Amino acid sequence: MRRKRKQNTYLNKITSNLRRIKSKINKSKNIVNKMDLKEGNINSGISNLKNMEPKLWRSQQEFVGLFKNSPESLVYTDLNGITLETNKRFEALTGFSLSEARGKYLKDLLDVNILEKKNNHHYFYGSEMEIRKKDGKKINISVSCTSNLINTEELGKILLFKDITALKKNEEINNVLYNISRAANSNISLEELYPIIRKELHTIIDTGNFYIALFDEEKNSLQFCYQVDETGEKNEELLVFKDNQSDNIFHYIFKTGKSLLLNYNKYKKMIREGHFSSYDVITNKQIWLGVPLKIADKTIGSMVVQSYTNPKLYSEKDTKLMEFVSQQVATAIDRKRAEDRLKTLSLYDHLTGLPNRALFYDRIKQEIAYAKREHKKFALMFFDLDNFKEVNDTFGHDIGDRLLQEIAKRFKNLLRETDTICRLGGDEFIILLARLTRPEDNIADIIQKIVDTLNKPFTIESHKISISVSIGISLYPDNGQTGEELIKNADKAMYRAKKDSTNHYCWAI
Repeated sequence: MRRKRKQNTYLNKITSNLRRIKSKINKSKNIVNKMDLKEGNINSGISNLKNMEPKLWRSQQEFVGLFKNSPESLVYTDLNGITLETNKRFEALTGFSLSEARGKYLKDLLDVNILEKKNNHHYFYGSEMEIRKKDGKKINISVSCTSNLINTEELGKILLFKDITALKKNEEINNVLYNISRAANSNISLEELYPIIRKELHTIIDTGNFYIALFDEEKNSLQFCYQVDETGEKNEELLVFKDNQSDNIFHYIFKTGKSLLLNYNKYKKMIREGHFSSYDVITNKQIWLGVPLKIADKTIGSMVVQSYTNPKLYSEKDTKLMEFVSQQVATAIDRKRAEDRLKTLSLYDHLTGLPNRALFYDRIKQEIAYAKREHKKFALMFFDLDNFKEVNDTFGHDIGDRLLQEIAKRFKNLLRETDTICRLGGDEFIILLARLTRPEDNIADIIQKIVDTLNKPFTIESHKISISVSIGISLYPDNGQTGEELIKNADKAMYRAKKDSTNHYCWAI
């Protein structure tokens, strides 16, 4: 977006001087024309001309001084855009000397049509654009232009350039950080946040090969949570291997909290010195740039970009840039991880990781809506462990908790993706069997699998523990129209089964 800036005082001063000089020249020409051709008047006119010459010379010198010594980059062109004069600041900005620029079209010199008129205006202020320097490098500039008008006659144009490359870069960085922060505060998941981070960073640095590794406190290891690599599937296998190692570049950055910019020689040197190992094939065309992800003084992981083909792709300047943006990236990731943890605590059982009562009721509502629409049936199976109290009394609650975790794992392995198992609390579990085609047959098969798998003893810290279950079953819509009714009726059926014998089940009535 182009923004208007205030007109520079140098443009005012220079154009005022040009007008004053022209006015004095015109006035001096008219002195003789307007006087009577008398000897006294002629002598007087000649005397006035002589008196004006020093003033005119001083005005010309003042104009030259303002133009040449301006702290801003200035160019003077004719009406066709041909360069007539430049100052030293212009040469410093663009690399073109006066001799190289004079006589050339400004648009050809800088590879942009700066003087393209809009709405027939003779001036514009603070117009932003990109120009090409002599060395071919592109920079962002702000251009102000005013016409040299004498008595409404346009004689040329004076342009003032300001280098705003750093300003534009800062604006880009701020936009990137804003977009990442906004994404982190939205309802997207952590997995959805990673590609947004990469996409935003790609506007300020090459992220063709991009990796994020985060420390998992529960597993006490660094985990590769996101990677984009041009080597594709081969690299997926490599990352699995790297994930099991604790002495690669990702772990080094995480452990030391230091950034690394490594070309081939530096990479090999650090390997020889024993700082880390390399498990992939490296060439002298590669370069690595990695920074730690930090929250205050705590390092939560590492972020790395890499090139396989351009060893000059990244510089120390890019290292500073990555260090700066990594703080916001780490904050965004940490925020989203905290949200995920809170979500897990609110919707999942902290011991077994199974859906809790709140999430289970939501799943039932969804399944009821589907069953009504498609005229389908589903079942609820209410489980109670028959002799769990004896396990706690004999081996202790720690072993009892471990047993519940192992039972949950076995249950999950028996179910389809469409089914849901929930721990209601204590030793009570409930399973939603969704979208059944033949409810009685389907449920009989599931019950037999559950009984068989629980009949196999559990080994926990050298203790062999056997367990049995009582099961109550309710069917939608036969035994209830709401989740509460279905759970209540399945619970009653479970208590009837428990009275009969162990490893027994009953249908709701």
